[in-house]
Amino acid sequence: MNVRRYRAKDMSDAMRQVREHQGADAVILSSRRVDGMLEIVAALDNEDAAKGSASIRATPARSGGRPGSGASRFSGGRGQSPVDSDLEAMRRELSDLRHLLVQQNGASESAQWAARHPLAAELVAGLTECGFHEKLARSVAGGIPEETNIETAWSRVRARLSSALTTEQPDILERGGMLALVGPTGVGKTTTISRLAMRQIRRMGRDAISLVTLDRQRLGAYKQLQAFGQMAGVPVMLLESERELADLAVRSGEGRLVLVDTAGQSARDVAEQRLFAQIRSEIDLETWLVLAATHQGRILRQVLQAFQGSAPSALVLTKVDEAEQLGETLSVLLEQRLGLTFYSDGQGLGEHFHAVDTLYLTRLALRETPLLRTGSMRASAERAATRPLGSAPIADRLGPLDQGMILESVVPFRKSAHVGL
Repeated sequence: MNVRRYRAKDMSDAMRQVREHQGADAVILSSRRVDGMLEIVAALDNEDAAKGSASIRATPARSGGRPGSGASRFSGGRGQSPVDSDLEAMRRELSDLRHLLVQQNGASESAQWAARHPLAAELVAGLTECGFHEKLARSVAGGIPEETNIETAWSRVRARLSSALTTEQPDILERGGMLALVGPTGVGKTTTISRLAMRQIRRMGRDAISLVTLDRQRLGAYKQLQAFGQMAGVPVMLLESERELADLAVRSGEGRLVLVDTAGQSARDVAEQRLFAQIRSEIDLETWLVLAATHQGRILRQVLQAFQGSAPSALVLTKVDEAEQLGETLSVLLEQRLGLTFYSDGQGLGEHFHAVDTLYLTRLALRETPLLRTGSMRASAERAATRPLGSAPIADRLGPLDQGMILESVVPFRKSAHVGL
């Protein structure tokens, strides 16, 4: 923005000066009488002209003017351009005005688009209110004919979102092997390990599974897993290093599932190393990345990027029940290639751990369904919360649904931990 101030005896003379210095495209911003002279301020919105023009200076006062009246104020440095505080303030105001006009223009375009596509605008507004990104919302809502009734339109939006979510059905739970859960601190890796173990115990029996932890950092991490292992009757081992994990893989044998809990790490720390890089070529090791639905989209993206070095093959989503806007989480999941395999929506080990159901998650994100899907499930959970745990192994006591047992409430037994296979 090239702004200049001129003084002339009349408007004709002033316009001549403006055309000579700034050209015919200059705009008169203000004019006033000062000491019998006409003072005008003109601006030219042309970066090339602004670069090639001389420094801004005011025309000296003519006869009748007071000495120094309207003169530019110069900075004290040698060779520096003259500085006029009024013109600098005007520059800032013009810059703010330009940004405001750009914003208003964008808002005007959005309003015009909404006026032309009222149904799509309503769908986009509903999706963004649920946490979905506006760009994704426009993509999902696009292509739905305007004459479609609102119920049918939302049904199509729901179907599009549900079908677009990538899922994964790993076969390691069927064939056995070594499965490690990785992820940031506090996302629920240890609890997810216990939930997977319970699922396998029901399907394959306690002899087909072992629990391992490499987490020596978090206080009580091993105790928590040890408590579950003692109740379930499955071995739990605390290993010092990845090398010991490789040795264990040789001894575990065919068909046995070894679930490995790892220490939580920040995205910054894990990006500097590659978990299991030294032993991955020696053993058949699969990793799943555990994410919390409570994290902001920006944090989820950082985690997904940071844990790429761990080569995860699937995702587990936890704390779905605590997410304020599940749409923000699903937006991030829709941006990446890893498939979702399990999710949890509560603290119960069994009743709140599910194989992926994209339609239910989509309905939950759109706030179309309550968290508990059936009244019978709620009643079962309430009955389970009042039933005391017996002394039999957990694999023998649990039915089709978990009896509401919460891992965090289990007190470790005093007997020694299982250490063998």
